[in-house]
Amino acid sequence: DAGIPVKLMDATPEVLENGMERIRANYAKSVARGSITQDEMDERLARIEPVAGYDDIGDCDAVTEAAFERMPVKKEIFTRLDGIAKPGAVLASNTSALDLNAIASVTSRPESVIGLHFFSPANVMKLLEVVRGDKTSDAVIKTSMSFARRIRKVPVLVGVCHGFVGNRMLHNYFDQAFALLY
Repeated sequence: DAGIPVKLMDATPEVLENGMERIRANYAKSVARGSITQDEMDERLARIEPVAGYDDIGDCDAVTEAAFERMPVKKEIFTRLDGIAKPGAVLASNTSALDLNAIASVTSRPESVIGLHFFSPANVMKLLEVVRGDKTSDAVIKTSMSFARRIRKVPVLVGVCHGFVGNRMLHNYFDQAFALLY
């Protein structure tokens, strides 16, 4: 939507195609309600390149992983990203609660690792938690904050802590709601 070319990769070709279908359907809804034109939809879709694997994303300036919230999965992905990403690339995790420092520890460049926690649904929600690790460089933080604004998100810089900001507030909210019920 922000005019940035995107490469989209997933675990299997079937899951990747399902993701592309969902993106097409979301854009089609926007066309149907008149918030974008068919030409705008076509232009946006043309900027998304589905790719088969890690070798296809090695030339990207930034990579954002959005895998399951399991530390072994995140560490495996970041180990692979460290091996293929070009020097200077930003390596971002969409983790909502995992220790970003532990994720960064499997790379040879923890200064390039940052959290970009998009709230769900990401195409609607404006808040973006930008999670700074202990070794995340100031340049990567500045780049990530600028990127967030470019894609029309509201970036909030946070440190590594349980649940960051959004989930930490949400957990307390649910605790109080459940206390009222019982």
